[in-house]
Amino acid sequence: MKIISDTTNGGSNARETTRPIPEKARELLNDQHAGLPIWIRPPRAGLEFYSGLSRAKLYELGGKGQIETRSLRDPGAIKGTRLFLLKSVLDYIAQCGQEETVNA
Repeated sequence: MKIISDTTNGGSNARETTRPIPEKARELLNDQHAGLPIWIRPPRAGLEFYSGLSRAKLYELGGKGQIETRSLRDPGAIKGTRLFLLKSVLDYIAQCGQEETVNA
């Protein structure tokens, strides 16, 4: 497991934090198709870059089975990494747009 460094607030009062990312998660996050990642992580704050959905909305849709998710966790570990299949998120958004067009 590697530790990545994440600097927040970019200013002089920036605080450096570290968080572990499992190797399997790093490999999945680096997979790409047509320039887009295959798997995405939920944002820590704000909206996810590719879909514009919040962390809470991604978890809600994943919990309802409307989008595909994977939890990567070492055996016996309490915490893991939750990844979301970007294609399923984008398909869900497209489906919502089609339903609005049909109902209009």
